[in-house]
Amino acid sequence: MMHKEVFVKTDVFSGHFIDSKSYFLQKYNKLPSVTIIRQLNYSKAYSFLKAAYGDMIVSEFHYAAINHKKTKEEKEESIIELKNDIVLEMGDGYCEFYFHDRENAFLKTLIQKFTAMRGRKRMQPQEIHLITKGEYGLELTKMDVKRTRLDLRLFYEDSFQEVHQTILKRLNKADDKGIVLLHGLPGTGKTTYLRYLVGKLKKRVLFVPPDLAAQIVNPDLVKLLIENPNSVLVIEDAENIVMQRQQGSDSAVSNLLNISDGLLSDFLNVQVICTFNSNLSTIDKALMRKGRLIANYDFGKLSVEKAQQLSKHLGHNHKITDPMTIAEIANQKERTYTLPETPKIGFRIGSTGS
Repeated sequence: MMHKEVFVKTDVFSGHFIDSKSYFLQKYNKLPSVTIIRQLNYSKAYSFLKAAYGDMIVSEFHYAAINHKKTKEEKEESIIELKNDIVLEMGDGYCEFYFHDRENAFLKTLIQKFTAMRGRKRMQPQEIHLITKGEYGLELTKMDVKRTRLDLRLFYEDSFQEVHQTILKRLNKADDKGIVLLHGLPGTGKTTYLRYLVGKLKKRVLFVPPDLAAQIVNPDLVKLLIENPNSVLVIEDAENIVMQRQQGSDSAVSNLLNISDGLLSDFLNVQVICTFNSNLSTIDKALMRKGRLIANYDFGKLSVEKAQQLSKHLGHNHKITDPMTIAEIANQKERTYTLPETPKIGFRIGSTGS
């Protein structure tokens, strides 16, 4: 009988850190079985492992970072080699077990202990997770949002107070779904309000940057949402997402509807905030359906009375005579720049030559 040896060449490092599967293969010369525990409290699980089973740890490797405005390293990912040929990969909200003996008593005990520690750590109110493209698809990058103090009665019309309370109550409700539409002219305070709102939410906030807005049709996004249920998904500059569906086209609106109120929403429980500058008349009417729409608000120019109050609050002495946007009020002292007119070349209809 002829025997053939197969050599597998793989890199221990993949992307920014150690590839756990490759490490296991090179260490033990065996392909691993994998068990994943999601929604794990990483800090709690790691502290328990060190205290209860420190003598079982052979070696450990950590990927850490000193984030903005922080003075100490924060572990973002860990690879821990244990006795009995077990390797753990631990990160924010998950732990992966790599092994080849599924009946190992220590392995079973550890999986049972870690499973009991599921439940996300309490999120800081100014923390959001930016959806980015990674080596293996879409992934989350943790970021801090500047905490904003905002007097809503000063910066917005009185009619907005009731809308804000509805948004806040619904977005902090567990196992809920639905869509919030925030739209209007540029400079009317949509992003300012969004930054303020994020600080009031008790859920994980996932932010889709404008350059990745089209990724809402990407199956990887659904996978990401499955791993982060009960979250708030924020899509800024969402014009192309919420526009009316064209006949025969596979619009992103359909995916948005499925996430917020379709079959997927029944187990995702993800709420969606869309901001855009377009007129509401161009928006797909399905987004406005009762039961699906949490709130809809059109941010416009402040009335003369409100604009005058805000102007005085910001230290300006100008008399306001017309409605103005928040940006216009805040930047009254800045010089206005206009592009010079380009001379037209050619003939106007009806003109006569000299």
